[in-house]
Amino acid sequence: MKISFLMLLMLIPFIIILGCTGEESLGVDTQAPNKPLLVPHLGDTGDVFQDYQGNLDTLNFYNTYNNINFENNGIDAVMEGDWIKVQWFRLEDSDIDYLKIFRFSAQDYYADTLNFAQIIDTVNYEEQIYYEDRTSTIDKNYFYFIEAIDNAGNSTLSDTTGYKLIDKPYLISPADNSSYQNISEVDFEWQQVGSIAMQHRVLVFDENRKLIWQQTVLDTGSFNVTYDGPPIDPGSVLIWRVDSFGWNSEITIEGNYYFIESGAESIERYIFIDE
Repeated sequence: MKISFLMLLMLIPFIIILGCTGEESLGVDTQAPNKPLLVPHLGDTGDVFQDYQGNLDTLNFYNTYNNINFENNGIDAVMEGDWIKVQWFRLEDSDIDYLKIFRFSAQDYYADTLNFAQIIDTVNYEEQIYYEDRTSTIDKNYFYFIEAIDNAGNSTLSDTTGYKLIDKPYLISPADNSSYQNISEVDFEWQQVGSIAMQHRVLVFDENRKLIWQQTVLDTGSFNVTYDGPPIDPGSVLIWRVDSFGWNSEITIEGNYYFIESGAESIERYIFIDE
């Protein structure tokens, strides 16, 4: 069958459309990034657990990546301020451009179930695996999710995780940068002001964040604990803090059930053992 020039002109637009459909023809990336996965609260440094052989061991989340400045235990309180650390598993996509950080509280959701989430920050993606929310407040059940956007503008939402901050313990003694002849002389004292905590945990590390000793006590109103751990060599530098643990919550959002843990971490102080 012969095709006239006029018919050919009429077919050209259809030929162009058919030839340009699909990602390969245009060279345009239409593939959304893999779904980011947030890390829930995995526990706290000083938690005692039983391994598969039945032996008791103590968790120290500073050891995971040999990074002494990062407690790798998922969403958690931050000791430097009344902040919440949101953590995610490392994203496999190589073309992620930036991330949007979303937050809402349980109160936000119950007040407006349609428009309850807000963007609290937009950050460049440079292989980071956590974000510190420095605008969080005390005694609120906060929820977080992130959106990963690639260089072509494709995006994917993560799952959701949550945490609740309580007031930090206030350290009394020993004072920061105190010196002692012997670790057995050290009495740890602190106060819990504001939020009610179920229990407290005194943590003592060496200068490389190796956990040396921990003592967990119920919130009885009397916060004074004497060190009774292993001997410490003269000339050692120790770091200590107190963690508080609040009441946990069970909350349903959008038909999904969430177990929200709560807590706080005090600032850190240093102790020097004389040579």
